[in-house]
Amino acid sequence: MPSTPPQHTPTSEQSSHWLCPVLILSVTITLVAGMIYTQRLMQQVEHVEQTQVAQYESRSTLLAQPDALNINWMQTLNPIAKDIQGDIVWSTLMQQGMMRFANLPILPKGQQFHLWIHDLTSRASEPVSIVRFAPALSIPRELLIPFTSSQKINEPYKFTVTLEYSDPDKATEPLLLAQP
Repeated sequence: MPSTPPQHTPTSEQSSHWLCPVLILSVTITLVAGMIYTQRLMQQVEHVEQTQVAQYESRSTLLAQPDALNINWMQTLNPIAKDIQGDIVWSTLMQQGMMRFANLPILPKGQQFHLWIHDLTSRASEPVSIVRFAPALSIPRELLIPFTSSQKINEPYKFTVTLEYSDPDKATEPLLLAQP
């Protein structure tokens, strides 16, 4: 009767022989990915901070204009607006403005903010669309957004920020209002 060769079963020592290098490789990959992610995030934050410094200088220039309006945002009852603070600066002479926000939330995909200016020399039912925006980062806590108008604004009497949806079935929601 021929003898059957003994079955070879791996021992725990042989199993751990390949497990240790795989574990080390996994930890190394995780650490490198974390470092790359952190570096990219820091680059984004640095870029935002540099941009904000230039925008603070522009805001100071706007505030120095003889016709400058500087108005705080008033919140609507919309819960999204409850923590938002800030103001808007506008110069009719320069036809430029700057919005300042604190606690502006990051919006889900398919939503954006929209600034409108109401002008006394235009029909009340036709506010001027100025800019659509959605913050990409929650850092820094204060955000400056410069803007200009594609049409001349002569006598602004109201600035509004609405929340808009890419879904046409959802209605635009008023969020903030500023009136001189």
